[in-house]
Amino acid sequence: MFGKFFIGTAAIALAATPTIALANSSATLNLRLTIPVHCSVKYEGVPSLGTSSSTVSLGNVREYCNATRGYELVMTYAPGSLNGAVIKAGNDIVVLDGSGRAVLSREMGPRMQTRPLAIIPGVNGIDTDRLAIDVVPF
Repeated sequence: MFGKFFIGTAAIALAATPTIALANSSATLNLRLTIPVHCSVKYEGVPSLGTSSSTVSLGNVREYCNATRGYELVMTYAPGSLNGAVIKAGNDIVVLDGSGRAVLSREMGPRMQTRPLAIIPGVNGIDTDRLAIDVVPF
């Protein structure tokens, strides 16, 4: 019985000692975090004819990028195709030149948004089945 009482008393004394010592001292903790840059784009929806017969809705694009300096929304397609076609990404409008790459928008700072995507075919129509959209951080 005496041994149990002694061990219990010693445990209470040890537990109380750090609390008393910390109450009379101060400490500084410097914490530094590194958050990696992460950017992604997700396609949502099914292509369909828009309100006018010349506009084809390509669905929605959900983009996310936490790059502090911003990013570009870039579309790649088969070179030599889509010459003169017009891409609408939300409020941004870009006329394609057939090069195979077009910057649809430039965003300053991190962002998460969803925007509708549509195309108005050029004189050759939609003459490719290769369209890709990517987010490229600065």
